[in-house]
Amino acid sequence: MSYRTAAFLSILLLSACSPGDDDAPPPKLFEDQRQALDKAKEVNSIQLDAAEKQRKDIEQQSQ
Repeated sequence: MSYRTAAFLSILLLSACSPGDDDAPPPKLFEDQRQALDKAKEVNSIQLDAAEKQRKDIEQQSQ
């Protein structure tokens, strides 16, 4: 195979693989997992707040 043929085929392959449809929305990869992680972060925040309140109540009762 000559270099010209290889170069032409390479250019053809690269142009075929390039994204030509810019109007398509990006895929929503791992959307469910991201939502679950966000919910877990919210729950963690709520737990930390509850633990802090409980600690303050215990300190207040011991005084």
